[in-house]
Amino acid sequence: MKLAHGKMTVEVLAGKRIIKTGAVGAVTAEEVRWMTNALVTNSVAWKATGWAYIADISKMSPAAPDVSQELVTLHTKLATAGCRAVAFVEGNAIFLAAQAKQHQKQAHASFLEGHFKTEDEALKWVSTIVK
Repeated sequence: MKLAHGKMTVEVLAGKRIIKTGAVGAVTAEEVRWMTNALVTNSVAWKATGWAYIADISKMSPAAPDVSQELVTLHTKLATAGCRAVAFVEGNAIFLAAQAKQHQKQAHASFLEGHFKTEDEALKWVSTIVK
């Protein structure tokens, strides 16, 4: 199942406890709130057993301050929803990698975090955590 809203997409990977999102360009705080809600809603059945999240930020623009705050909130809600691991697909987006690390730090999130160039690398990593 794949959902879309504005510049954001959310996809539950069939047969896995993994949800993938993507974004292109500059996203808004409202789009991040929508994505957060979609992630939490689609992972409810996995809260007790855990699940993983792949965030493809490779085509995303750096986050504005209001968007950054929503991304900190996202990290907090992911941990509460039972997310065990977040894999960031960054490609060559070095600045976005730094922002992602800062968001997790500010949220005091208690999940594993990995940073990868490709989606395949991210999928392999999260598949070792949530089987």
